[in-house]
Order: sequence, then C-alpha cells, then structure tokens
Amino acid sequence: MKKLTVAAMSAILALTLTVPNAFASESTSSKLDISAIATKKIAERVQLGHDDFVGVTIGKTIGMKDENEQVTKTLVVLQRGNEVAGYFVIDNEKGLLLEFATGSVYPGQGENEGNLYYFGPLFYANKINDTDFKDLKTKKSFNKKVLAEIKSKKDKAKSILEPSPAIAPPAENGEVGTNTIINYEYGYINGVPDYQQNDNPSMDNDCVPTSGANTIMYWRGQGYTALSSSGIWTNVADRLGVLMKHNNKYGVFSIDIAPGLNAYFKEKGYTNFSTTRDTSPTFGEMKTEVNAKSPGFLRLEHYGYIPEGSDGGHLVNLVGYETYTQTDDWSNPQYAIVHDNWKTTGTDVYLLLGQYGSITDMWKVRD
Repeated sequence: MKKLTVAAMSAILALTLTVPNAFASESTSSKLDISAIATKKIAERVQLGHDDFVGVTIGKTIGMKDENEQVTKTLVVLQRGNEVAGYFVIDNEKGLLLEFATGSVYPGQGENEGNLYYFGPLFYANKINDTDFKDLKTKKSFNKKVLAEIKSKKDKAKSILEPSPAIAPPAENGEVGTNTIINYEYGYINGVPDYQQNDNPSMDNDCVPTSGANTIMYWRGQGYTALSSSGIWTNVADRLGVLMKHNNKYGVFSIDIAPGLNAYFKEKGYTNFSTTRDTSPTFGEMKTEVNAKSPGFLRLEHYGYIPEGSDGGHLVNLVGYETYTQTDDWSNPQYAIVHDNWKTTGTDVYLLLGQYGSITDMWKVRD
C-alpha cells in the first residue's frame, strides 16, 4: 500500500453511536456501535489517502474474550464485494482501533470463530478446555499458568510506551469540526519483504531469523548484493539461525539478536552495518528509524505460546508509523506498522502503541 500526500483534512461524516444487539451479555461494549465505528474508520482511511481501503465495507463482526472471559474486543472482518479485504480489532469499551491490516486474510480465519480470544497484539487463541488454549498461529497449546506469566510482564511494556496525552483544543470556542483529523504524520519504508516463518521447513519458532532475513534482503535490494549471493531468503534465515544460536524449542534469545546479525554483516564483508538494542524505545525513536529508511525489529512481550525456558515474545519488522490528532475527542493515536511474518495477518499490520503494553525492545539496524 502506498500513501498519497494529504494537503488538508476535511470533515468526515459524523456517526451516531447506538446500542447494538450483536454482543453477549458479558460484553463491555453495550454503549458502542462497533459497526458504526468500523464504518467511520474505513472512511477515515480513505480520507487519509490510503487507496487500499477504497471500496471496502464491513463484513461479519466477531466478539473476542480476554483472559477474564469477558468479551472486550471485536474482530471486524473487512470485505470488498464478497472477498475478504482485511480486518479491524476494536476495543469495545473505548472504541479504539487497536490493530488492523488489509489483505485476503484475518486472524482466526478457518478456526473456531465462536471461541475466539484476544490476549494482545497479534495474539489470538481458541480455548480447548477449562485450563488450556491453542495459539492460532503456532497451533501449539498453552495453559492458564503461561497466560498468567504473560500478563505479569505487561507492566514493563506499558511503562515504556504510555498512551499519548490528549491535545487541548484551540482557544477560540474549540469549534473545529466533527470527526476531523489534523496533524497527520505518516512514514513508510518501501521494499521490505514479508517472508513467512512457516515457509521455512528447516526451523521452528523462527520469527527472529525470518525478521532478520526481511532486513537483510531489504538491504540487498539497496545495493548490498553480497549480503545474499543466492538471493534465496531461506538461506539467509538459516545462516542467521546459526549465528543467533537458534533452537527449535526456544527460538532465539534477545541477547543473541544483535551479535548474530552483526556477525552476519561482517561475514559478508560489510563493516559499515551496526545493530543495537534499545530496551526503552519511544515512538519518536521509531519514527527516526523509519525516516532513515532502516527497517529494524520490535519485540512484542505478551505474545502467544512460550516454551518453558524461553524468554518469550515475538519479533516483527518495523516498516512504518502513523499518528494524527482526532478533533472529535482530541486524542493522538500512534501506530507502528509492522511485518508480522505469519500468513494469518496482512502484509502491513498497524499496532496501536501505549495502550496495552506490547513493545519492550527495538533493534536498530543501520548502514
């Protein structure tokens, strides 16, 4: 998807929020019309110049439970005609758009959609029994004890990326218009691949080598051709797996990511590259990396199945950002745009930062 230049923002049709009847009684969304919110968000995407939303409408909506067995999020399947066009994840209480992507897939597709759980960004599950869940990406099971451990780590991520404060309205009456977007900022790195880890049969739990291959092959396309003589990404991922001490059970530990990637660059004869780990990333720092056209990595803390002995988490490629001011409530949402390396999400996935504690670390890769 390419972003068109936006010279000015015009008002979007105001939508009245009414009481839906599509949610179970345990839902927290009784005062919000999720369909209306989703329709408004589609209109906003088109207004902002994202042409991949032109002609998109809302399809079915699926309530998703949290760790407390409450329906607190809604998965909205997007469609164009009769085809899947992407998805939204909307918070039922605040109406926030937490995660979204365009494409021909949506999370939980082909699974038990009436038994869908959302435990954080890119983390979807089905409940198997009273104590066990199935991660819908890895297809592996985990229990409530593992879920409790994941929850206990959220505070660290929350403290790193706090929600952006609302911006005070202008002094003159505060009347700017209804549902108007201003102060729009967008950055995107073209040419970053989105390889899928389950397309590499030689490894399991290989999100780190796959993300590394995305970055290496991006730089190869920028003229550093010796980074891959064969041009085959799985060869790159396999070598990174060795240098990063990958293990099929544990994946790659965070402390081995930067040393392994730096070793790969040097092995290929490039001493100008450096990889550094930032354990307290800010949105401003993410913007800097994107504007420098340097796709790095983000680590999601409370994500999916975690093998015992692993430091957990999930690595994705940072490829863009988006932020703006919403003048109907003067909020200032901030999104990281990532490549998720799973087929069950679209190529460019937008993750709302600072709300649920998702990102703990960022690796900066510079030439």
